[in-house]
Amino acid sequence: MPAATDHWMLDGRRSQARCGSLEVSLDLDRPAAGLVITTGPQPASVDHLLGLDLTASCPPSDHWLRGSDITAIYEPSDSRSLRATALWRLRACDAATAAWELIASAQTAILDSDPAVSVVADVAATDVRWLEATAPGSGWSTLAPTATLPARTAAVLAIRPTGSVVLFAPHPDDATQVDASWDQGRLRLSCRLFTRQLEKGVLLRSRVLAACGTARDTAWADRLLADFFASPPPLST
Repeated sequence: MPAATDHWMLDGRRSQARCGSLEVSLDLDRPAAGLVITTGPQPASVDHLLGLDLTASCPPSDHWLRGSDITAIYEPSDSRSLRATALWRLRACDAATAAWELIASAQTAILDSDPAVSVVADVAATDVRWLEATAPGSGWSTLAPTATLPARTAAVLAIRPTGSVVLFAPHPDDATQVDASWDQGRLRLSCRLFTRQLEKGVLLRSRVLAACGTARDTAWADRLLADFFASPPPLST
């Protein structure tokens, strides 16, 4: 029988949920696809948030549901001997806003390894705004269609064709760069985690926030970011 909470219903390694008007699904066998958000008729109204790109395909070696958290452990069979844990956590859910956090961690059984993984998103978008990490109080700037995100980007807002908005932001403590690319009206976002070599016995951990909002103003995004940026590091996954 599926395991259920007030947010997720887990059936094997597939889960589904509703948050406000959004339908959300997560296939733990496809972590790079992340949270699949359906906002209307497919395929234009399907977005992917908080995917974990391990650079190698593998099913989870273990997974579990606890409250509004879904956790999966991945051990790709490549030379890195990487053991990655992904925890998808609900942060907010109401009629106007839905927000999730991905807490990713990595460790290795060999003396020295490349632990790099990426958190990715793919959304339908007509406009992009970005927030400067060194001056978050300065407000959001519009990104030109052919421009790349500056290295100092702290967060990204993608405006959907319907007028709703998607927020994407790594935690500032993790000092990772957000990259963006366009493909036929869709915006792909990526931030690379764990860029330094990993030694045996060391655990690396990082956090990324994603949210959907119905309002085009940035007040809701500013509130979510302030709460996320001020949140203490997770003690465990």
